[in-house]
Amino acid sequence: MRTLKRRPMILGATALAGLLALAWTGLAFAADKYAPAPNAIKGWTEYAEPVKDLRDPAHRNPKYPWMPKGPFPFKPSWPRKDVPYTGEELLYFRDYTFWGGQTQDYAGYTPVANKRGLIVSKNFYIQRTHYWDNYDQLMNYETQGGIMGIFQKAFTILDAPPENRGFAQLVVKYNNAPGKWHDPDRYAYIPSLRRVRRSAGGDRQDDTLGYPVSNDDNGERQFWEYTYEIIAEDVLCEVAAEKGHNILGDPKVIVDSPYMPGTWGAGENPYREDGCVEAWVVKAVPKDPNYYLGYLLYWIEKRTKVELRAEQYDKHGELWKIAFETAWRLYPGGFKGGGGWGRQLLYGVDYKRDFWTLAWYMDWLFGIKIPDNKFTTGELTKEFFWREPKNYRTVNKFEYMPPYPPLYEEKVSKWRKGVAQVDPALKNKIKERRDFWVKRGGYDAWGWAKRTKFTDLK
Repeated sequence: MRTLKRRPMILGATALAGLLALAWTGLAFAADKYAPAPNAIKGWTEYAEPVKDLRDPAHRNPKYPWMPKGPFPFKPSWPRKDVPYTGEELLYFRDYTFWGGQTQDYAGYTPVANKRGLIVSKNFYIQRTHYWDNYDQLMNYETQGGIMGIFQKAFTILDAPPENRGFAQLVVKYNNAPGKWHDPDRYAYIPSLRRVRRSAGGDRQDDTLGYPVSNDDNGERQFWEYTYEIIAEDVLCEVAAEKGHNILGDPKVIVDSPYMPGTWGAGENPYREDGCVEAWVVKAVPKDPNYYLGYLLYWIEKRTKVELRAEQYDKHGELWKIAFETAWRLYPGGFKGGGGWGRQLLYGVDYKRDFWTLAWYMDWLFGIKIPDNKFTTGELTKEFFWREPKNYRTVNKFEYMPPYPPLYEEKVSKWRKGVAQVDPALKNKIKERRDFWVKRGGYDAWGWAKRTKFTDLK
C-alpha cells in the first residue's frame, strides 16, 4: 500500500525533473544560437587540389549556360564533401552582398596618399538605385530591358577638396552577357568648366574619381567573365584596420537577421572564440586574354559570404593591388525591406604606384525613395548637397595616415609569390607605418575620426 501511495509522488517528481530538463535544454539551445563558429583551420590552408566549378549541363542555367544554375540564393551544391559551394557560386554571393539594399543613400570620407606623401582628402555623398527586385532576376535577365538592361544608377558628389567642391558623377550600369555588352554610361560635371562631360567606354582599368581603384573594381566587373577555383581556406583576425566584432558588426544582428536565409551558414555567428573569421580563398581568372589583370584572389567569409579582401595580380604574377579590404555592418530588413550590408571601412592600395586610401563610410540609409530624375545630367549641374557635412577629424599629415593593410607574407602560396616581390623600400615603409600605430596602442579608425583617441597628435 505504501508503494501505491508513493507512486504518484515519484511519477510527479520524475515529470517535474523532465520538465526542468526540457526547460534547461531550451535555454541551452537559445544560448547556443549565438555560439562562436568552430575553429575549422589554424591559418592559411591550401588545398592539394583546388575545388573546380561545376560545368556540366546539370549545374548550368539551361537558357544562359554562362550562368550557374539557380535559383538564387543557391542551395549548397557540395562540389566536394567538405565544401558547400563552388568558387563561382561564392563570387555571385559576394556580388549580391556587395551591392547592399535596393536603394541606398550614404556618405564617406577618404584621405588618398601618393608615393611622395601628398594627401588629398575627399568627402563623398552617394545615392544609388538597383533596378531589380531580387538577384535571381539578374541571373535570368528578367529585369526591364533583359540582356543589356539597366542594372544600376548611381549619383556621386564631392564637397572636398575645396577646388573640386560640386564635382558630380552619374553612372548607369548594365546587365551584360557574352557577345552583348553595353558600356556603362558615365557623365561628370566639372564645376571649374561649368559643363557636363560624357566619358567614353573601354577604360575599365582607369582610376575612378581619382581613387586607387579601377572602374571595374568599383562595380563594373561582371562575374561570368571569369573562371574560378577555390584554392584555400584562411583565417583573418584583422580586416580594414578592424579586429573582433568590428570586422562584420554585432553577431546577434547577423544571427537574427540572415541576409540570405537558406544558404549554408546563414543565421550563424561568423566569429570564432578568438574573434577571428574564416574565409574561402577563390582564384578568379579572366576569360579574356587581353584583360589587364592576370588573376584575382578573393577572401569570402564562410557564413555571410561577404568579401573581406581581394588581391589583384598582373600577368607576371606580381601583386598589383588590394582592392578591396572591407569591414562591414549588416542593417536588418533585407534587400527590398530597407536593409543590406553596408561598408564601414575600406582599403584600396595600388602597390605599383604606392597610391592608397582608407575610406570611412557613414550614415547608411536603405530603402529610401530616390526619384528617378535624380539620375539625370541636369541634376549634376545643381551642386546640391542633400546632407550636412560630417565633422569628422581629417588626416592632414602623412604620418597620421592609417597603417597599410598587412601583406601576410607568412601565407605562402604559389599564387601569392607576387607578395614577396613588392619593392623592399615600400615594405619598409609599410612596417614603419604599422609600427607608428603599434607604439600608440594600435590604430583605431573611428577613434581617430570621432576624436576620442590620439588627441595628442596635432
